[in-house]
Amino acid sequence: MIKTTTVSLIAAVALAGCTGMQLEEAKMAETAKTPFNYNLYDGYIGLSKVEFGEGDYVDSDRFANRAIKASMATKDTAVKPEGIKNRKLPMDKEGDLRKARGRLMIALHQGGRENYPRYAADAQIKFDCWMQEQEENFQLEDIAACKKGFMKAIAKLEKAIAPKAMKKKAAKKMAPKPKMAAKPRAPEPVDVDGIYIVFFDLDSVKLTAATQRVLSKAAKEFTMIESPGMNITGHSDRSGRADYNYALSQRRLDAVTDFLMSRGTAAPDKQASA
Repeated sequence: MIKTTTVSLIAAVALAGCTGMQLEEAKMAETAKTPFNYNLYDGYIGLSKVEFGEGDYVDSDRFANRAIKASMATKDTAVKPEGIKNRKLPMDKEGDLRKARGRLMIALHQGGRENYPRYAADAQIKFDCWMQEQEENFQLEDIAACKKGFMKAIAKLEKAIAPKAMKKKAAKKMAPKPKMAAKPRAPEPVDVDGIYIVFFDLDSVKLTAATQRVLSKAAKEFTMIESPGMNITGHSDRSGRADYNYALSQRRLDAVTDFLMSRGTAAPDKQASA
């Protein structure tokens, strides 16, 4: 079973304004290069149309521009889910959205984009819809609909990728180690917006060298910015016994916490999930 831990740093919010009417330009954009970006493009066009119809031309442009970027992208990672810093969110809602974004980033990282582009794109679109409606914070039915849509979409994506991720992990564990010189390690991909994702080996709480490098970067950022806190969330792939998954997630959270505190951070908030 695949287990992950997400480390997020709460930092200042910054929002760049945009002007203009981009929906018509987005409609004429060229066909996207990959299945994931094709589905992203279609979803963002839909969000743009809805906001335009409601007279919210700023958000209509925002989604239209994301559609245009998806249509031009050659890589599936070109258009990431909306960053927490990019929206002026109510303080009491920010935590839920951070956890949701971390969960989404894990699913995308585990092959969601490549293997299940329609499910992955739908989850990202629903998340961005939730972000936009939560920032406005007055259309309660719309907020609830986007949030419910995201929860349904991410559960569907996680269910789809779980067997593939488990099979890949099991094969990696069983395969004999080749006797050859180790290749230089590429830098670990670290997500923007103060969110870091680390992975553990099957049924293990050991921090790998790759995990330690990512956590060291997180600790360094935490000590460099004026952050009100750090959140650590453990996720699992829902396979196996829930009580075992929860206990293993908790031990991994403790391992991550101990490492971060050894690097000079304050004690973070922790939350394990089975």
